[in-house]
Amino acid sequence: MMRRLSLVALAVIAFLLPAQSQLLDHVQGEVLVQFRPQVSAQQWAKKWQYFEGRPTGLKTRKLVSAPMHIWALTFDFARIHETRFLQAIRRDREVVEAQFNHFVTTRSTIPDDPGFGSQWQYINTGQTGGLPGADIDMDLAWDITTGGLTVQGDTIVVCALDDGIDLNHEDFGDNLWINHAEIPDNDIDDDGNGYVDDYRGWSTVTGTDNISGGGHGTPVAGIMGAKGNNGIGVSGISWNVKVMIVKNNFNTDEAKVLEAYSYPLVQRMRYNETNGAEGAFVVATNASWGVDLGDPEDAPLWCAFYDTLGTHGILNCGATINGNVNVDIEGDLPTACPSDYLISVTNMNHNDVKVTSAGYGLTTIDLGAFGASTWTTDLPNTYGPFGGTSGATPHVTGTVGLLYSAPCPSFIAIAKSDPAAAVLLAKQYILEGATPNASLDSITVTGGRLNVFNSLQLLMQNCSGCPPATSVNAVDITDDRATISWAATDSVTQVDLLWRFADSLEWDTITGVSSPFLLEGLLACSEYELQITAYCSSDTTTLFNNYTFKTDGCCELPQGFAVSEINDTSALATWGNVLAATQFVLQFRPAGDSTWQTIEVAGNSLSLDSLTACTDYEIALFTICDTLQTEPTALVEFRTSGCGACTDLDYCPADGLDAGEEWIEKVVFAGIDNTSGSDDGYGLYSEIAPPVLELGGSYDISLSPGFSDFVFQEYFKVWIDYNQNGGFENDELAFDPGASSNTTVTGAIVVPPASPLGFTRMRVVMNFQNVAGPCNFPNGTFGEVEDYCVIIVPTSFCASPANIDTLNLDLTNAELGWDLVPPAISYVIRYRKVGEDLWEERTSLSPGIVLTDLEPCRDYEAQIQTVCGFSQSDTASNFIFRTTCITDIAPAPPSGFQWRVMPNPFSESLRVEIDAQGSGVSYQFKLDVLNALGQVMTTQTMVYASAGRRQLELAEVDWEPGIYFVRLTNQDGVVETRKVIKQ
Repeated sequence: MMRRLSLVALAVIAFLLPAQSQLLDHVQGEVLVQFRPQVSAQQWAKKWQYFEGRPTGLKTRKLVSAPMHIWALTFDFARIHETRFLQAIRRDREVVEAQFNHFVTTRSTIPDDPGFGSQWQYINTGQTGGLPGADIDMDLAWDITTGGLTVQGDTIVVCALDDGIDLNHEDFGDNLWINHAEIPDNDIDDDGNGYVDDYRGWSTVTGTDNISGGGHGTPVAGIMGAKGNNGIGVSGISWNVKVMIVKNNFNTDEAKVLEAYSYPLVQRMRYNETNGAEGAFVVATNASWGVDLGDPEDAPLWCAFYDTLGTHGILNCGATINGNVNVDIEGDLPTACPSDYLISVTNMNHNDVKVTSAGYGLTTIDLGAFGASTWTTDLPNTYGPFGGTSGATPHVTGTVGLLYSAPCPSFIAIAKSDPAAAVLLAKQYILEGATPNASLDSITVTGGRLNVFNSLQLLMQNCSGCPPATSVNAVDITDDRATISWAATDSVTQVDLLWRFADSLEWDTITGVSSPFLLEGLLACSEYELQITAYCSSDTTTLFNNYTFKTDGCCELPQGFAVSEINDTSALATWGNVLAATQFVLQFRPAGDSTWQTIEVAGNSLSLDSLTACTDYEIALFTICDTLQTEPTALVEFRTSGCGACTDLDYCPADGLDAGEEWIEKVVFAGIDNTSGSDDGYGLYSEIAPPVLELGGSYDISLSPGFSDFVFQEYFKVWIDYNQNGGFENDELAFDPGASSNTTVTGAIVVPPASPLGFTRMRVVMNFQNVAGPCNFPNGTFGEVEDYCVIIVPTSFCASPANIDTLNLDLTNAELGWDLVPPAISYVIRYRKVGEDLWEERTSLSPGIVLTDLEPCRDYEAQIQTVCGFSQSDTASNFIFRTTCITDIAPAPPSGFQWRVMPNPFSESLRVEIDAQGSGVSYQFKLDVLNALGQVMTTQTMVYASAGRRQLELAEVDWEPGIYFVRLTNQDGVVETRKVIKQ
């Protein structure tokens, strides 16, 4: 790879080059020293006038870099041993770093670490058989900076959340972060940060600073910050960065995640609040772990925590899944979290190709980085290859730390005045600096992989003496105005605001504005573009990227359309405000119906009443404006309650399971025959027809595991919520095979005879080797859970119907009735004319049916069979009946006949009214009320007058809440049946 020395490198190369060579490679008698802030170089030189008993002649020659506080000093090299003198200077507490003033040649910066040649990701010459030039141009990046301090002298810290570190490793030197404000092991929180004795960092495992260990954390930390150019081992991305360790042993339940991230957050917040007097200047965190296929919607606090970290100045880097998975579709935690303050990283190999077993995603995974067999520090006190996305991500994290050490005063000024803006700039430089890569094109956000030199160049190109305005935002937006705000450093003396229509070429300029500024005279429903120009005493800058916003006043759909407060018979629809709306139109219907119910609404909510229990509904919303109407929202679906415990109650979640390699393949039980494959840890099969389980009944069960590759020993257990309270208790364990197995297990479930009747849930759990319980699985537990609904019914022989009789007959209709069979779920009725061969067949869910389209004055025979879940009764003996003849019929009901039942729903009383106009003979009606099982709750008789209204009230009804049917019958048959609901 051709290397060139940049202009920036020429300015700083004198103090960045290595100090060891067999030939004369430096100016004899000169040393470059970087002093700590507030140290006077002249005063310091006075105390070094003698070394090893000999005069040194040490004096200051030139201030090389004011921002870095670096001086060139001369000494008499003929009188003293210059190498020992340099080593002694380096040990001085007032010195940050010291080295000889090396001769400059046109080459790249390479550290003297003996293992550097194996770090192909930095300079790839093909030494490992890979593609020459497939690297991150680290040598060119080090021409600009090797890291450690900001231009203002802040000690830069990157934080690894991992399994600890090898505290005795030779190649970390003083790069391991130490909390110097804490006295170790005195059981006192000396610095008052909320952590006792956090001298070396923090362990969420032990609640102490015991961070030792690090089979994974040691190579991660080494990639970020192994001591560079120290003649030992390897080099990290940043030679002198401080690496903070938070040991969490990859325990990724959300509480532990938040606890781990809280430690660097507290340290950075204290640093910001005290202007560096307390805490630590943490600029990045590294998480080389996560939850495979995790859904960000299930971890809102975790994902939102990145926004909090970013707001205080910390950019977070996350390793995506080690699997060929589209994270956009399948999910991953944390790399699918939608935070602007998170960089999600996939893995590249030495051939510059994405590793097959590494996640990707056009909207979730930002870029690739080299991580396959990258050479770095290892445990114990050794070196070796490290891979996976865990190896790729620390290269990005280390780059963040290196960016903050760039010789750019304006960038650090932003980091101090607007930490969040600096984080977004650092992320922008990393993503925009990515080298395009064919294997990442169209499957990652950038389509490229990390190039540290490019990112540093972008930062330096945007570096000016006048820091730009940051955090530009438009708030309180109406149809004709918006409040514009921004942040600027103290060095900014004036700000001008430029604004225009987004598609315009001409800018309007308002000079000398202050934040916040009210921008008025805007047009409704229009997109505007902003620029902020900042002026300092000697320079001018413009906002890097134009900011756009849109005024209100568009005829558009509202935000937040949702349905809540759902019960058996009502639900509440709510939505946000639309400034241009004159009203809204809401439409809803039972799912599958063709007819919408439409309601006009002036406000932002509507209570939907008189709904039917246990019913699926669809609902949509339109916005109506003065002259326009929107298209409807996407359909929102909901189900009313009243279906029973299985779907109405909230059962404990089955989170944290890893079903990537083993899962529940098949469940066979009492009519369920479900082959599901992997459900990514959890499957709810409430739509499968529920099996009917009789009290005391015994039912065979068969459970089969499935595997992606290797076969493992799996343990199954089954719980049934017999008491229907929404939980799975110890005495509700319905099946336990007693041992693990790698094949199908079989057995039987016996329903306790005292169980409540009704609709409830069954949970099937499969875990590797052992099942501890029905829920609350630690993250990463191997296995899967599937839930099903079951119906528990009374114990009874499935008897044939008894006492079959005709309830009503007319010329062409016959109503048949019979005694209820308690375990029945339906009845099959077949009938035919006497003497014919072919049967007609009908089904009824209640103990009665009306047969229609019969012939007058004919003999019919009927047979009825009871259906009880998975058994049927014998067919009842033939029942013979005859339709009425023309001479037998009674007067027809008068025209204009109407009747109604009210109120519906009802609670204590029910009223039936018959309203008729016209004349005719007196007519007698029978009124029956039946429950959902077809049982008759009450029977009343009414006499119909030729004209007028009659009323019957059923008072103080003490029936159970549920669905009932009111049936009005005369001697000619059933007039009509109405459904009512008792609350």
